[in-house]
Amino acid sequence: MKISDKFSKEQLELLEKNNIDVKDDFNEETLEELEDKVYDKMMGSLDKNQDFTPQALKWERILDIVVDIENNL
Repeated sequence: MKISDKFSKEQLELLEKNNIDVKDDFNEETLEELEDKVYDKMMGSLDKNQDFTPQALKWERILDIVVDIENNL
């Protein structure tokens, strides 16, 4: 399934800038891989106290979209 239309232009640019391609077809397994990549980016964007930064919040919104897609398969 194609999922790139689920993301905003800004989100697509962030994904592309981080070498995460969402233009291919996805299935349950590849969506899980995408979720892991986005989760890792989100966790890597936390500050030294493990609090959310503005960048981490952007990744969290992307992660929410991926999880929503997975839940609606």
